[in-house]
Amino acid sequence: MVRRKFLLCKFFSVLLLGGAMVAGGAQEAVGASTPIVALATFPVDSDSHVTGINDAGAMIGAYSTAVRYSIPVRWNSDGTAARLAVPAGYIPGDARAINSKGFIAGSAYDEHKTKRPVLWHPDGSFAELSTPDRQGTSEATAINDSGVVAGTVSTGAATNRAARWDANGVMTLLPLAPGDSWSTATAINDAGVIVGYSGLHAVRWNLDGTVVPLSPLPGEINSTAKGINNAGIVVGSSGVRPVRWEPDGTVTLLPSLSEDPQGGAMAINDSAVITGFSGSLGGRHSAVVWNAQGAISDLGTLPGHGRSQGTAINSHGVVAGDSEPASARGRHAVRWTAPDRVTDLGRSFPKYGYAEAFAINARGQSIGESFESRGSLHPVTWTRAGVLTDLSPNVDRLTATDINAHGVIVGTSKRSKNRDRAIRWERDGTVTTLKMPENHAYRSLTSGINDSGTIVGSAGPDRGSPRPTRWAPDGTPSLLPLPPGDTGGIAAAIDDRGVIVGSSGDLGRHAIRWDQEGKVSELTGLPGETHTQAVALNDRDEVVGQSGSHPVRWSPDGRITTLPLPAGAGYGSATGISGTGVVSGWCDPGVTGVPWLALRWTPDGTMTVLPALPGGHWTKANGINTRGDIVGVSDNGDGQRLAVLWPASGNADGRPVAIR
Repeated sequence: MVRRKFLLCKFFSVLLLGGAMVAGGAQEAVGASTPIVALATFPVDSDSHVTGINDAGAMIGAYSTAVRYSIPVRWNSDGTAARLAVPAGYIPGDARAINSKGFIAGSAYDEHKTKRPVLWHPDGSFAELSTPDRQGTSEATAINDSGVVAGTVSTGAATNRAARWDANGVMTLLPLAPGDSWSTATAINDAGVIVGYSGLHAVRWNLDGTVVPLSPLPGEINSTAKGINNAGIVVGSSGVRPVRWEPDGTVTLLPSLSEDPQGGAMAINDSAVITGFSGSLGGRHSAVVWNAQGAISDLGTLPGHGRSQGTAINSHGVVAGDSEPASARGRHAVRWTAPDRVTDLGRSFPKYGYAEAFAINARGQSIGESFESRGSLHPVTWTRAGVLTDLSPNVDRLTATDINAHGVIVGTSKRSKNRDRAIRWERDGTVTTLKMPENHAYRSLTSGINDSGTIVGSAGPDRGSPRPTRWAPDGTPSLLPLPPGDTGGIAAAIDDRGVIVGSSGDLGRHAIRWDQEGKVSELTGLPGETHTQAVALNDRDEVVGQSGSHPVRWSPDGRITTLPLPAGAGYGSATGISGTGVVSGWCDPGVTGVPWLALRWTPDGTMTVLPALPGGHWTKANGINTRGDIVGVSDNGDGQRLAVLWPASGNADGRPVAIR
């Protein structure tokens, strides 16, 4: 086969900003005349939640996808939603509280990806609040109608402290309870009294700055305070049970929906109506309200959902929170106006997709992974027409790594205690676990398969390094020899002649090649580089991979050539090579906020930066087939990362073509 998913690099999220500049060596313009095709994905619900509501019915919170982890949002009283903007140089964080004037307290991440406390003004403008230390995590969690903000800040001593900012933004650290070393502020009333916890104990900070511990229930040690009203009544949890503290500190256990006592009180309004959650039958929990006398009412869930909680309540008794499906991923932000009268605020956000393609065969059939509706990553395959099939509809923890021209797929079954197993999918979908070599029967994985059905990968013992392994078409395993002095390695790819490439030594120190008879030889790395890996080859005996931080190609006689990268790129690798010598790969600019880029090199070394989907910036090319079709992943600028195909030839103007 002519591709290989890069072994030592796992996909991760980065900020989707910026563009690409190319320089150094022979290069083309970015994405010149190159179409991009989005492959299908399973639709998955976004995750959304509400954290605050004011008396006008405006709500705040956040939604997230598997790619964009948190996007702060404001909902109007009619349920329409709008994102809260952050200035250039910041990454969105979370919105935590809103006051009657529309000021919103929350967090955003700075250019160093450090969480910072922030304040959004009613006109949408944004201000960062001061802290004693900029290196640690800080956030604003509450705001009253006078504009006084409460939150938690890093003090630079590996501890966090509760803090208060006055209406002018001047910050004051709140005192710790005796014997404690850290604290958190969670809520503030209009008088400026703040509650939270110091160490493991619920506390109240009075206007004069004194800290008052709130006693837990008898027999309990831990407690947290989550809300306070203008009468000074505090609500929260003692252990795992919901409680209410009177202004004099008297603690009362709130009743539960069932014999399950677990629950939590999250917020209280000035009528002393409390919202939170309570354990219900079946080990689940439901959003509830407790009236001023302590009687409990079940608010219910969205239809078909199994769990819910109330997180905020206004003076009219309107409750906001979230409702979660019992068997699928994704909370839905919701609002209750009465028990069982619930509005789905999560409908404001479209379903999203995440998928990544790893390999493509000569017929245009691709394999990769996609989130399915329950939020689990499943191995999948796409036809050339883009039809998506789940390779393990009833089983989690399987991965697909390569596919041959006949549609036979290889992969790995992830098991506990690292006892992974190499597997093969036949064309009819039957999954076979491959045999393990003698004395190397603890774990195994596959990396590649050729058109004859010979499979390569590695197998290892309970203790010791894995060894490069080859499985014959009938599944018989054999260990491949290693260069002198090396104790482990992996076989990464195999061509249709039976030539294999891979790496050996500590962390892939040496790139190696096995000929048809199994004789091993080392491929020389770049001068001065200590780690070199070979990851793919074609039937012309051209090999590609990485040496140090550079993508490289080896000619049939073993000469190594560096493939050019865009200007400023700090790291890159080749991932596959076509039958005519076209190479796929990627680069990481190595700069916070600058996206990864998918790359293609022609046989003469000319580099092209492959285009992203409309609105997107982040791309990665994982593999290429013999005719030059490349597969990988691209974001689309709207919280999704999708598997994509860059065809070897396409429409003349290079506009992207979507497969439906």
